[in-house]
Amino acid sequence: AAAAREGKLVVFLDFDRTVTRCFLKDGGRASSAHGVLEQAQLLSEEFRQKTKEFFDHYYPIEIDESMPVEEKIPIMSEWYGKVHKLLLGQDITRAKIEDAVAGCDQIQLRDGMADFIRACQQAEVPVLVMSAGLGDVIEVFLKKALPFELGPRTAVASNGMIFDADGRLQGFTEPLLHMFNKTAAFVPQASRHLLSGKSHCLLVGDGVGDLTMADGLDVEKLKVAFLNEKVQERLGQFTALFDHVVCDDGPVPDLCFRAIG
Repeated sequence: AAAAREGKLVVFLDFDRTVTRCFLKDGGRASSAHGVLEQAQLLSEEFRQKTKEFFDHYYPIEIDESMPVEEKIPIMSEWYGKVHKLLLGQDITRAKIEDAVAGCDQIQLRDGMADFIRACQQAEVPVLVMSAGLGDVIEVFLKKALPFELGPRTAVASNGMIFDADGRLQGFTEPLLHMFNKTAAFVPQASRHLLSGKSHCLLVGDGVGDLTMADGLDVEKLKVAFLNEKVQERLGQFTALFDHVVCDDGPVPDLCFRAIG
């Protein structure tokens, strides 16, 4: 809280299953930033089938605590590369992305997250949403889901989509950002001033890959995790790595609000 009052605190938030819920209130699995497009009718049935096969194959590897992160990195790069290659074969435009987000009720803010982002903005604490998802989808979602405008100190660091003059998807920004190579180096140049003079960081994520989001900065970290599923198998690992763990897709903890004053 003292660091926040002195203007020396920055907040790093993961997006999928951190800013958003992991599960819907009816118990079904919530969508991810990639999943918003997969569930929209603008993507082919073949695309949805292939990406489901990818998820079923790669997601258990992502959350397998017995596999070292170093071994996971090339596998996760392979997963994201395959999905992006498939996306380039679809007829995706900026307008269709906005329609897809507007029509998707399976991606929802985590309980308390809107209040937390609002509190950060009111306290003038910079917030960097760092995600291995699709930055364009995330920005549209936040504008739709938050009952207030994003402030100048709130930014998204993610995989950007490159559109041609007609607004059609033609590529993705490089290097590819996935859940196990997140560092401060991925913060866009236009947002890097938000990191200047910061000595403390509130880091919030749902996986061990999120622990590196502030790497490259000389900051003291307070690390908060959302342990959304397979709680008993992973609790020991999470409590060893994070300072505070919220289980079972719970709300933003009071600790986060106290940290920003």
